Amino acid sequence: MRSKISVVIPAFNVEKTVKNIVSVIRESELVFELIVIDNNSTDRTYDFAKSAGAKIFSCEQQGLGYAMKFGIQECKSSLVMKIDGDIKNPKTEWVSLLYNSLDKDTIFSNGYYESDYDQFPVNTLVAKPSLRLFYPKLDFIKIPLSGTYIFRKNYFNFKQIPNDWAFDIAMLLNAFKMEKKIRQVDLGLLSDKQKKINEYSEMAYDILKYIIFSVNKRNMHDPFGHYEDENNEVV
Repeated sequence: MRSKISVVIPAFNVEKTVKNIVSVIRESELVFELIVIDNNSTDRTYDFAKSAGAKIFSCEQQGLGYAMKFGIQECKSSLVMKIDGDIKNPKTEWVSLLYNSLDKDTIFSNGYYESDYDQFPVNTLVAKPSLRLFYPKLDFIKIPLSGTYIFRKNYFNFKQIPNDWAFDIAMLLNAFKMEKKIRQVDLGLLSDKQKKINEYSEMAYDILKYIIFSVNKRNMHDPFGHYEDENNEVV
């Protein structure tokens, strides 16, 4: 019998959606605990998440990676599901779809979905072409930056995972480099917060930098100013 799931939701100014996400995901009998990491929100994200029954923590270090690592440290289960906090139409069934996609040899399973408006600009213009060029065996992954996935945390060295927007793609690439099975699951329709194209700039930069860094990891320093310290920690 596999253990139940710890769910981690990194959250920044998502007061309009986080309460519903917490409530819906917690309805799954597979969820052991649901943890929300408030990453310096200036709205009522913290209060709404807490009122919906989440274990809520504040992470003062800004960044997706920082928030996720904080949450993972609090997880009691070895199975962790990550889901974003700005989703408008969460489904309880997503938990079981991801959970049931795991077998004993799979350490990472990625959700993919359709959107009623989103053309996935960073995924389409940065992540997919970069993976096709540098990691062609991962070209089958439909949405590398889906933000909704499940993984076995004991297999990952989180010191080697970046603290910024590249966290999700780094999880995928690290699973691939371990030569373990990676799967993907159709979650149907997912609607999240609409963004202007310029709001994706920093995310695209972080992700492209990490992919190039991962390819040129032979040396301590790389041409993009990204390096590993003496503890092999990405900084």
